[in-house]
Amino acid sequence: MPAAKLKINLFGESQTIKRLSIDPAEKIEYERIAQRMQLPLHQALTDPYFYFLLQKDRIQSFENFKGCSSKVLLNTPKNLIEIWQQNKKIQKLKINDLNQELLLFPLYTTEINKEKFTLKKGIYIEQKEIGLIGQYEMLLDDFRIEKLLFQLAGNNLQKITYENRELKFIKSDSLLTYLNSFEI
Repeated sequence: MPAAKLKINLFGESQTIKRLSIDPAEKIEYERIAQRMQLPLHQALTDPYFYFLLQKDRIQSFENFKGCSSKVLLNTPKNLIEIWQQNKKIQKLKINDLNQELLLFPLYTTEINKEKFTLKKGIYIEQKEIGLIGQYEMLLDDFRIEKLLFQLAGNNLQKITYENRELKFIKSDSLLTYLNSFEI
């Protein structure tokens, strides 16, 4: 049987919190530029003028910094998960449909991550986006919806895997609605 393409689209609002990893030697240079802008470093990092003053080709925005991040699809009325196979929409659901508490038998395989995202000392960037949050694809010989694992962080969707394999990220088409930075 030829391989069929599984495609999953995630629509709605997402929230990303990223802790930036900044080299201490470079941090001194960044603080000097932020001081020239009369802003604290965490605020200057979200200002496009900071990167003009920095004049480094490899760093054009805060997204070019390394760091660990946590991104979730928020459980709002606008969220939608579409599952496509061979260019046919086979399932359309919301995050609330993944809630197994009131069902006699589970419809979807879900895993709830009880770990909280802990904030350690550092500089954080928080973003909220709306639109197509992610399009993911995978080639499969035989698709069975019960092999999809929806990983939830509280009430929000964190990740989708198929037979413990991550789906390949294809694209995102979203609008940034909120941007904040803070330092702990």
